[in-house]
This record gives sequence, C-alpha cells and structure tokens, in this order.
Amino acid sequence: MTQQKLFGEQIAKDLAELSAHLNTHEAVCAERYGMVAARLKRLEVVMMSSAGAIILLLIGLVFKG
Repeated sequence: MTQQKLFGEQIAKDLAELSAHLNTHEAVCAERYGMVAARLKRLEVVMMSSAGAIILLLIGLVFKG
C-alpha cells in the first residue's frame, strides 16, 4: 500500500511540474506571437507604402509619356 501511495505522490508531483512548464511555455509563446504580429504589421505597412509609390510612379509615367 505504501508503494502505491508513493507512486501516486510522484505522479502528482510530476503533474504539477508539467503544469508549471506548460504555463511557462504558453506565456513565452504568447509573447512571441505578439512580436511576430507586430513585425507582420510593420511589413504590411512597408509593402503597402511601396506598392502605392510604385503605382503613383507608373501613373506619372503614363501621363507624362
């Protein structure tokens, strides 16, 4: 009976440790996700600005030429 009790305590300890690791992992991933989203937003702004500049340049060339 004592071995079963010790085994159950070890499982509880392992589950608590696993839960702590999972919570840490979730927090780190949430932070990384926020950073990736911010980078994608900046990239989107740069691409839209570049596309707008190219379109305006091409329109200018069409009407000049």
